[in-house]
Amino acid sequence: MNLSIPELAQAVDKTENYVRQHIHRRHLKVLKDGPNVSVAVDEAVRWACERGLSIKLPARASVTTGAMNGRTARMTVLAWQAPGAQPRNLFTLIRHRRQDALGPWASEPNETWASDNLGHELRLFSLDASFERCQALVDRILGSGTLEVDGIEIHYALESIPRRHWAYRDDRLLADASVRSPFSRHSAEVIEYWSFTSESRKRWLKLLELIPADLPSRLARLGFTLNRLPDRVGNLMIAGAEDTITCELIAHHNRTLRLHVDANELLPGAYRATVWASHSGDEVLRRELSVTLGHIPIELASDVDHIGFAIYRSIDGQCIDLMEAFLLMEARVGLEIDSGPTLHLQDRRGRSIHKVNPAGPISKIEVHSDSDSAELDRGIRRQWLDRRVYEREAATRREGSFARFQPIQFDEAIQYFIRLLRQDFDRTAPVYLADPYFMNPLKGDEGTRLYLDIFAATVGRPLRILCAQRENSDTQPWWSNYPNQIAAHVRVRAFRKHDNTPGFHDRYLITRAREILITHSFNGWPKDGVTFAGLPYDIYRVEAERLWSIDVGSTNTDLLVREIV
Repeated sequence: MNLSIPELAQAVDKTENYVRQHIHRRHLKVLKDGPNVSVAVDEAVRWACERGLSIKLPARASVTTGAMNGRTARMTVLAWQAPGAQPRNLFTLIRHRRQDALGPWASEPNETWASDNLGHELRLFSLDASFERCQALVDRILGSGTLEVDGIEIHYALESIPRRHWAYRDDRLLADASVRSPFSRHSAEVIEYWSFTSESRKRWLKLLELIPADLPSRLARLGFTLNRLPDRVGNLMIAGAEDTITCELIAHHNRTLRLHVDANELLPGAYRATVWASHSGDEVLRRELSVTLGHIPIELASDVDHIGFAIYRSIDGQCIDLMEAFLLMEARVGLEIDSGPTLHLQDRRGRSIHKVNPAGPISKIEVHSDSDSAELDRGIRRQWLDRRVYEREAATRREGSFARFQPIQFDEAIQYFIRLLRQDFDRTAPVYLADPYFMNPLKGDEGTRLYLDIFAATVGRPLRILCAQRENSDTQPWWSNYPNQIAAHVRVRAFRKHDNTPGFHDRYLITRAREILITHSFNGWPKDGVTFAGLPYDIYRVEAERLWSIDVGSTNTDLLVREIV
């Protein structure tokens, strides 16, 4: 059943021009048959609900109008105002849902703005109001590029055509979905207006490095993890909860899943569901179900550690709710109580020096979760976990970002390290090598070969070595008798604190494209082995450049720097 543009305009008590504007902005999907343009009844109802419009359909139209109940919304605005500049939108989110649905909003919102000064030139505004009023504010933003809040004019730079997508629920850490639903019990259809201005985005990324640790929790009222999705900075997002139906999937320890479905009204065949579950990476269940009110039990033939479901509208096949979660296979809580005596030690004047607890009998209490995993499933999971450890370590070895060598693999460790030095060759970018105990070289022929290989592998580019030991002015550095052809590009500096303790501790290698953490000094490799771990953060690169930038002999810093020549 379709409505013409004049019929739809009359149904929502608006002008035809109003309807055509929303078609142009792609708020409303249309059907074209030659010169004729119409709107499907279901699409018209959905659009009217999103805009907070009441709709009176012609008598010839017959649809379920349960979704047309009034909707309540919360509008939150994160604004940035640099000194002397106009306030700018960093992110605006409108969440709306049925007025009679359970949720964080009162049934009659107060429709007044609240604000919170977050510091760092940030302010967070929020408004609980009818969705119709929030939509009117969006229309004003799109028309003028501004939003006035308590006398403050916030400026927007938005594309006029929105993008539609879906945000689903997902309790898995590091899930693939870009945007998660802002509703705990519902997925959401999202209308998003994008901003492509770079200034606000750059400012936000800088702020993330400066803001206090408690700011993300204070930003929770925004309803969006903007710190994890900086590509959304400057955007305006409208998220409508798909709350005509509520679904939850519950796992029981007796190898049973229950899909719980709740709705005010559920027509037979209106929805269908797919439920899945897996154990240790193997799918053990994928089943299609007809959705009915109440609990739908599903028997399992195995333990599971991952469950999920998807709900689809039968009329168009659209997935309106999707949920995935990992399950905790076993929980164990241990409590130890030391019942030994406490001895208080005093000096001759009666002053307390220390107190100790000599070993005594210990009472232990252990609490286990209700887990009836079969021995077969536990064995499979152990094998699977072992395989994942092996695969991940093998993958990092192939990428050159992780390698572990035992003491008996000293020669292999040297070959790996020299290969790292030869990679990413660049004649202008310096190589930084930090080892606090570089001045205590590895002895013997093995050590000589190692250092000769290091110097030779870096010829043609600056090799800057950072150590943290005192310079012995009575003797020349041990590398001074190396041929000038392989040592001329090497500079060594020692960094000590004013109390004569080492100025740094970690060992690392920095090349043009790599940051490698090294677990042991060279002289410890034959005894303890060594591990190389590639890091993507550039933290040590910044530290190396900062240390090297300190003037040699400077007394105005917390470190004493000496060039060893």
